[in-house]
Amino acid sequence: MTVVRTRRLSLLLALSASLGLAACGGGGGDGGSGTPPTSDPNGWNAVTGLKTADTVVGSGATADTGKPVTVAYTGWVYDVRNANSKGTQFGTNVGAAPFYVLLGTGNPLKGFDQGIQGMKVGGKRTVTVPAGLGYGSTGTSDGVIPANAALVFDIELLAVDPNGWLKVTQLKTVDTLVGAGAVASAGKTVSVTYTGWLYDERVGTTKGTQFDSNVGKAALTFKLGAGGTIAGFDTGIQGMQVGGKRTITIPAAQGYGSAGYNGIPGGAALVFDVEVTAVN
Repeated sequence: MTVVRTRRLSLLLALSASLGLAACGGGGGDGGSGTPPTSDPNGWNAVTGLKTADTVVGSGATADTGKPVTVAYTGWVYDVRNANSKGTQFGTNVGAAPFYVLLGTGNPLKGFDQGIQGMKVGGKRTVTVPAGLGYGSTGTSDGVIPANAALVFDIELLAVDPNGWLKVTQLKTVDTLVGAGAVASAGKTVSVTYTGWLYDERVGTTKGTQFDSNVGKAALTFKLGAGGTIAGFDTGIQGMQVGGKRTITIPAAQGYGSAGYNGIPGGAALVFDVEVTAVN
């Protein structure tokens, strides 16, 4: 079941081709010029601070810390040898689903997060990220982004809080069918079937993208009040009776918080349809 404790989201897309440092020449390999080979051919060491350059200034809502935003981006390894400093491209979502960022969390990268702040919807910005605000001295765990690599991103701010998650500040429950069996209360073991969606105020039901369901599968069984699920799911079920059905709207603070989980963005409000099938 997806309703478990939070886990940090995965990082951006992997680099498509690894880079190599210039090989050290020997025995006249430099043509006899006596010039030593460089150990920083891309110029990463010279990128010591975050740099932003707006190519289009937007006119919509401002991207501030604490706000969920969606962006389109393309990322390159910084390379000073190119006129625009854009070397090998390692990721893009242009033409695909928008990328969610909860500003102020440092996810997926501190430099990416900080580089977006202050933009307005419709704006476009080029962000140059030093290694210390990127993948640091280790690079990516799979080795596809080298250690100490500076990065360049082209970013377009698509929306600020597009789903209305910031407006969901309290747990809300609506019974669609009142049961007639035993009551689900703290300390009781319950079995439930459920479907979960990202909250989206643009949809009439507020049920946006579905992220999980066990309908037609084995019921989820857990002890209420024992911390076995996210807080809003646990609290939202209490008071239901066997056979009952309920829609539960959960603010991010009682869901997966600022980190998100397994494809659920940080800061996301959630909606669940739940049916209680047993209470023991």
